[in-house]
Amino acid sequence: MIRIAIADDQSLFREGLANLLNTNPEFELVAQAENGQALLTKLQNMEVLPDVALIDMNMPVMNGVELNSILNKEYPLIKVIVLTVHGEERYISKMIEAGACAYLKKNCETNDLFDTIINTQSQGFYFNHEALTAMRRAGLYRKTGVLNMNHIPIALTDRELLILNLICNELTNAEIGEKLFISNRTVDGHRTNLLAKTGCKNTAGLVIFAIKYGIFELPF
Repeated sequence: MIRIAIADDQSLFREGLANLLNTNPEFELVAQAENGQALLTKLQNMEVLPDVALIDMNMPVMNGVELNSILNKEYPLIKVIVLTVHGEERYISKMIEAGACAYLKKNCETNDLFDTIINTQSQGFYFNHEALTAMRRAGLYRKTGVLNMNHIPIALTDRELLILNLICNELTNAEIGEKLFISNRTVDGHRTNLLAKTGCKNTAGLVIFAIKYGIFELPF
């Protein structure tokens, strides 16, 4: 079971989303909130935290941008999926760099919603075609000197670049290890080094980083 929380100020949308999630036996809806602050209050009183949080970007009291930042710092094991409406694409990369793991438009298909939740839980991130298009439109595609999140120049080894590309292609540690004839522990060490060098907060951030600097070519 994937434990899910929702934060959205539109009650009709939130209730509809909750009803939709309840139709999938793989999901357990454990919290609903009308804004970021309300969700944080509920998390403080939960013995078992949600695995995934679906959060709206535009909410009163505390919006999705602020909530995403706090969740990443105080509840790093909760995977954030950002819910947006059309026209907010320029903010997506910033939220993913700040810790969000996936992005969905509010008018997405049911299958897309379910796939995103399941893949985000299993892989740590998930970018569908819409997400990749948003990144391209946000002007992230630039080939220049590689800087980490603190704008300090860094150099990645050939092996790190290879592993980063395999991560972007959604391979697991086990699949990367099998492909390169190295152990899962070695792959995990490379992943940890990549996070440390780039300053990214999670695997989703690594994908954004790779797209930003042309290390990983978008598949279109």
